[in-house]
Amino acid sequence: MLLRYLVLFGGIVMMITGCNSLISQQFGTHQLRTVAIEDAVDKGLGDADFVELDGAVIGEAFIVGAALRSTDEDYVLRPILSPKQAAAWSAGKKVSVKLIGWTETRDPACVQAPGCLPPTGTPIRGLLSEPTWRKNPVEDWPGQRVELSPDPLYIQLNEKPMAWYWNLALLLGGLLLAIIPESFRHRRKIAALDKPASNA
Repeated sequence: MLLRYLVLFGGIVMMITGCNSLISQQFGTHQLRTVAIEDAVDKGLGDADFVELDGAVIGEAFIVGAALRSTDEDYVLRPILSPKQAAAWSAGKKVSVKLIGWTETRDPACVQAPGCLPPTGTPIRGLLSEPTWRKNPVEDWPGQRVELSPDPLYIQLNEKPMAWYWNLALLLGGLLLAIIPESFRHRRKIAALDKPASNA
């Protein structure tokens, strides 16, 4: 009985997740939104989940969240700056930062200065997603002349929402998971009710 309810619940969760993601990709927060870096710094990113930051600069400063186990990857976190902020940092000033971009890497060169900056002209694009706190050493930012905003926004760079067909598969898989066990149960129940009548 418990297993049946768990399977049914899992199917419903899968259906809701797949349906929400499909709708968000077509009409909502999973659509790519382009936001000027100045607006993002001043006003945030609203309800956007997938963004491209126009005019932004990936800062040279960076901190590393070391892998927690051998199968894990290091996190590299860098400030996302306006051109004015980038110029101030290059001039030796401390900058206040609201936007942090992060990536995962296994390349040892990317966790040693100067790290692996993306090529000039690469779009700064990704999903709003916070790194795990265990690999987010925010206490290291002051040593990089970066003052972190009280409410920073984290963008996992070069990530994008799950493709629509995977969300559709999730929706259909959840539907099957919810319906098939209940269908079998209903058939067994009908068969059990018909059995005494046939014996008579």
